[in-house]
Amino acid sequence: MPALLSRPPFARVYTPLRSWALANLAVPPLAPPKETSTVGKPTNSLLLFDLAEKVLAYESNNDDPNGENPTLNDAAQVAYELVGPDGRVVGHTEGYGQMLHQRPDGAFVAYFSEKITLADGNVIRTGGLVDDSRLTNGEQATIQAVGIAGPFRGAVGFRQFRPIVPHKEYLSNIVLYRR
Repeated sequence: MPALLSRPPFARVYTPLRSWALANLAVPPLAPPKETSTVGKPTNSLLLFDLAEKVLAYESNNDDPNGENPTLNDAAQVAYELVGPDGRVVGHTEGYGQMLHQRPDGAFVAYFSEKITLADGNVIRTGGLVDDSRLTNGEQATIQAVGIAGPFRGAVGFRQFRPIVPHKEYLSNIVLYRR
């Protein structure tokens, strides 16, 4: 108990309140009730699949353009254009990546985050941990996505991306839904 008393007063309230809010408000429904569910209504979901994500800008403190020689100091700032399967530009991203640690097996874990601005007025924030070696080897990564502005503000979901050409082109999906 003495450790609790040594923290600022707001920390004693903030941590349990945050934990409660995440557990009760951010958790997806186990099975949405049919009579009140918004999940199943087409107007309550944003489903963007098979987007081509093409580099507009890539700045990194690691000179390796293929991502095959990561270090713990790696950080990057990126911008990509999102192109739909029909060839039309549907939006763009501004993102950041940073290596966090190296696992005992040698693989690096990175944190990726971005702001996605879609042509339809939606703005989405993403973020999550990624196994950088798996991503560099062509595997898909999935991170959390939340609508922060536009018609899908407050919607939750995920963002997936798989490299076609590392750091230059990705195949991407974005899924948001209201609960």
